[in-house]
Amino acid sequence: MLVSFGIYCCSGTKVLFVLPLVAIFTYLISRVLDRKRADTSGKIIFGISIIILVGMLLSFKFTGLKGFAPIGISFFVLEAVSYLTDIYRGKTEAEKNPIYVLLYLCFFPTLTSGPIERGGNLIPQFKKLDKMGRSELFDPSRICDYAIVIIYGMFVKLVIADRLLKVTDLIFSEYYRFGTVALIIGAASFGFQLYCDFMGYSHIALGVAGLFGIEIINNFKAPYLSVSVSEFWRKWHISLSSWLRDYVYISLGGNRKGKIRKCLNLFLTFIVSGIWHGNGISFLIWGGLHGIYVIVENLLRDHGLLKKNSNELPFGSRFLRAASTFILVDFAWIFFRADTATAAFLYIKQMFTVPDFWILSDMDKLFSLGLDMQELVILMLALPILFGMDYVTAKRDLRVDQWLNEQGRAFRVVFTLAILFYAMVFGVYGDAVDPSAFYYMSF
Repeated sequence: MLVSFGIYCCSGTKVLFVLPLVAIFTYLISRVLDRKRADTSGKIIFGISIIILVGMLLSFKFTGLKGFAPIGISFFVLEAVSYLTDIYRGKTEAEKNPIYVLLYLCFFPTLTSGPIERGGNLIPQFKKLDKMGRSELFDPSRICDYAIVIIYGMFVKLVIADRLLKVTDLIFSEYYRFGTVALIIGAASFGFQLYCDFMGYSHIALGVAGLFGIEIINNFKAPYLSVSVSEFWRKWHISLSSWLRDYVYISLGGNRKGKIRKCLNLFLTFIVSGIWHGNGISFLIWGGLHGIYVIVENLLRDHGLLKKNSNELPFGSRFLRAASTFILVDFAWIFFRADTATAAFLYIKQMFTVPDFWILSDMDKLFSLGLDMQELVILMLALPILFGMDYVTAKRDLRVDQWLNEQGRAFRVVFTLAILFYAMVFGVYGDAVDPSAFYYMSF
């Protein structure tokens, strides 16, 4: 716990006392709820505690306190809310040892950018870890597996995400200079940059936790291969989407109160997701768009216009549905990335009204979008590895290390050394980008 909090202190956060204060508050309330959850007083205490935690989060996000918001507050507050809610619902018992609760909220691999873990998953593992012998803690096989996960996360972050960042920043900051093709490239570039940045972090976090013998959630499962937006949200930022399902959607009534109420609950859940990500109108539009996408999909399924079992689709249909899903998701990303809602609308207007298809035959213009020929070649060699690994791991629901273990020791060693070498030599370093910075740290 001291190591976790020490790393947190070195992360550059401006207000250090908030995290331990939330942890102590969560522990004390959990002990009270464990005794009184069946009473009326327990319901009142639970409601007040949730209001306090959510109110504090909103204060740091939407008021003058925003500049003092601690790093990771959006993540550890949601973990505190889920822990108290699970205790109140009787899904888990309150932990008596405050050290484990404090460690759950400040566990350093997940603290600054998630995944948003559940107390029922982490706390029993911390207690089991205390009883492990030295041979179990330093298991060479486990360490090698999770080292591969870390290396793969570094590869997609340093080689792909940080390289695409150059394209994204240029096009979104100067969108008024470009037309249809360039702006489509900018939107697609951000979609993959965000994915590789956050997926890379999640793999690194998963790998680091695994080195200590702690299993955390695999936060991404090839979301851009999804054939619907609903499936996309089952595979993208899984810890947040499952949190929203369990503690917002179900709390609102879920699908238990008729189709109209279900649609409203879905829309409100995605609006909450937008609010969690940021305080601008653009984030509300982004969340609302996803809510509309999912509602329309549900209505189409209810009327038999979309197959409920996507596994029955032939390859061609899956490809077209996956492409359509990516276009819808990527369109919404414009609102997520743009500085303001106004800038997003102007970006979209420019994209539809200023044709520039001629630049596809003008290499000089294409190379003016942030990457020269050498940088583009490096990127083009890395992307097939990302797409291929997403495909083979998603097909059998495996992590990258688990899939490599099935391919034989020689292939695993060669592949791991190859992507490690590629990341070390061709990763983006220097003043152009901070390799230690991750996009979701801003949330």
